[in-house]
Amino acid sequence: MLFKKFELSLTVDGMHCMKCVARITEALKKIDSVKKVNIDLNEKSVKVISSSELDASLVANTIEALGFSVVK
Repeated sequence: MLFKKFELSLTVDGMHCMKCVARITEALKKIDSVKKVNIDLNEKSVKVISSSELDASLVANTIEALGFSVVK
């Protein structure tokens, strides 16, 4: 069964290591519709793939609550 996927990409400052990646990934996967999180440290990018539309502010607030900065 195929599902429609939605993607949201953000630029995030303050990520420096794999522990940062793990913290953000774990927090974002707690959002119900999130299926996958891809993070590129070199590009400072976070891409979230979900099964339904995501509220960008919810994703940004989740990341910022961990102490990182989402570039707006």
